[in-house]
Amino acid sequence: MADASRYEFNWEEIAAALVRQQGINDGLWTISVNFQFTGKNINVEGKPMRPGFVGSLSNVSLMRVTQAVPGLTVDAARVNPRLTPSTESRRRTN
Repeated sequence: MADASRYEFNWEEIAAALVRQQGINDGLWTISVNFQFTGKNINVEGKPMRPGFVGSLSNVSLMRVTQAVPGLTVDAARVNPRLTPSTESRRRTN
């Protein structure tokens, strides 16, 4: 298998990975992103200074919701089902 130099994930894949990482087994969970903005005087392409703003992504969080948001939400019971004794023993033997 060739070494990949880039992996891309959609929001549902990211939500599923975070649900698994946190050990969540039930409920609807969605991705939430928070931005931080600050005002600056900006000089763009040699034009005179103008008021502007700079934004950055400050964090990504996983938030429990009651209604799915298409493209952002996963069902934890589907992406990280709770292990029953029979599925746990099968997982250990594989």
